[in-house]
Amino acid sequence: MKLGRKAVAVGIVGLLALTACGRADEGSTEKPDAGSTTTVDDSPATGDITVWAMGEEGEKLPDFVKGFTEENPDAKVQVTTIPWADVMTKFQTAVAAGTVPDAIMIGTSFMPTMVSTGGLAPVPDGLVDTDDFIEGAAASTVADGVDYGVPWYVETRVMYYRSDLAEAAGVAAPTSWEELTAFAQAMKANGSEYGLQLPMGDAEDSTQVILPFYSQAGGSIFNEAGDAYDLDNQAMIDALTYYASFFTEGLSPLAGYGDTQNSAFVDGSDPAFISGPWMVNVLADMQGQEWVDQNVATVPVPAGTANNDSYIGGAHLGVFDEAKNADGAWKLVRWLADPETQQEWYAATNDLPAVTSAWDDEALTSNPRTQVLQQQLENTIAPPTVPSWDELSATIETEAEKVANGKVTAEDAAKTIQAKADALGLGW
Repeated sequence: MKLGRKAVAVGIVGLLALTACGRADEGSTEKPDAGSTTTVDDSPATGDITVWAMGEEGEKLPDFVKGFTEENPDAKVQVTTIPWADVMTKFQTAVAAGTVPDAIMIGTSFMPTMVSTGGLAPVPDGLVDTDDFIEGAAASTVADGVDYGVPWYVETRVMYYRSDLAEAAGVAAPTSWEELTAFAQAMKANGSEYGLQLPMGDAEDSTQVILPFYSQAGGSIFNEAGDAYDLDNQAMIDALTYYASFFTEGLSPLAGYGDTQNSAFVDGSDPAFISGPWMVNVLADMQGQEWVDQNVATVPVPAGTANNDSYIGGAHLGVFDEAKNADGAWKLVRWLADPETQQEWYAATNDLPAVTSAWDDEALTSNPRTQVLQQQLENTIAPPTVPSWDELSATIETEAEKVANGKVTAEDAAKTIQAKADALGLGW
């Protein structure tokens, strides 16, 4: 399972309505109903509510939920912080043993496995309005017409570049594939060792750029029926060819990001990359906020022939089938999805709201960088919410690396990827 920031991935906007994927109850071949018959009323929450959360969010949530317990004085929230590396093992063990907490933070790439494991409860009818959420975030919680989570926060990838070096090279922010290649060439000609940092192979999760390239070229993950992968096509060939061109032309290091990604950006030897909103703080910690403000620009990713889709991530909140206090847990989830709560969570963590109306907050509207992120969030793509994707993505990354190293053609790589996809199926 891929971890860290990459491990939170949201479903594909408009492309991945899953019509053939459902969870069967243990020991049964029947799919769950298309909706939940459970409802949650507006009375205050009561009792102990246990939550598992990961990373920085897990560390900050205990203090943050004091706002919830102030509104619900007969409820007590206990948050346990789980390392990202342990999430799936603990989840599967707890489900098998019947020792689950009430609620869990779900890095969205974990959603398929958690749903197929059978531990998550459908979201109660009327708990939230899915139309209130960013489209891709809402879509990624659905399997076979059933919602298994409520979007909590989102992130997407934009292009970072050294604006001072771009000005010296006489180039503006690229808006198309052709312009991105020319941009990288100009930066290298101006004295940088490379022009664009790109990830390489499974260790660096290169599908984070390959999948958007595929969508930008007009590709769709599934066939029209939605019941099989469709990856051996011209869009995949174009995406792999374009990705590999940066390596074969010496515009990106064959070593990928390596251990010097951030320092190479700072010293100007590799002056552009595609990543998420957390990089502003990373660079500020290295060089100071003033340096970032003066020398680092962020813009939406360049577009291919079809769109400028970017990789999107984030996290959901779910409740277990066997939760002891499901009613209290769902009320906590509903509170965390409230627009005002989402704005307060952004102030506490810089996690971007999953609720669209929360973006009206002045802290977001007055920040040019968050406005770029909001613009990019309108065009996003991420791994499909099916169990076999994690294994298939490793094949895509391996084959893309072979193309970048000149070992196979993009056409042969696409055929290999499709053969693996056919062998795996969707995994339900």
